[in-house]
Amino acid sequence: MTYTLDQFCADAHAAMAKDSGSAGRDEIRVHLEKLLINQDFVAEHLSAQGSGKSLLYHDKEFDFYVMAHGTDAGNRKGKPHDHGASWAVYGQATGLTNMTVWNRTDDGSQDGHAELSEDNTFPLMPGKAALFDTGVIHSTAHPEPARWVRVTGTDLDTIERYAYDPERQVMKRMTPA
Repeated sequence: MTYTLDQFCADAHAAMAKDSGSAGRDEIRVHLEKLLINQDFVAEHLSAQGSGKSLLYHDKEFDFYVMAHGTDAGNRKGKPHDHGASWAVYGQATGLTNMTVWNRTDDGSQDGHAELSEDNTFPLMPGKAALFDTGVIHSTAHPEPARWVRVTGTDLDTIERYAYDPERQVMKRMTPA
């Protein structure tokens, strides 16, 4: 039996009902990997995605979002960023995302200043997912066109979060104003 988007959303809801912390989020990661191997799901919801994002599902009770994402560009490298008070599970459908996890090494006492060092870089291959829990700073790089699913703990466009420039040692508020 093929694992569907509806089954994933129900299982993600059940995971959050059981444990809305890291354990529930990691269970969402496991379920997302099952969904990503469903080629009918990938064809229907991600193949025509193009660059940008679209909403696949919003769980009103637990306020998590399931989004389809894509880039048609190669050699795309994102800035290190956090998800504020939220979390994200990234699941690769096609292409490759090179993920880098960053450590913040300063004490946070200077407004707008942040010192980062690279902690770990790993490839996120099709069919695999990774949890970036609350407070984790990471960056993405796409050496080729790619499609992925991102599940977030809330609408990231409505909460305070930051982008970082490791070379200049600065951080900038992304949203909201």
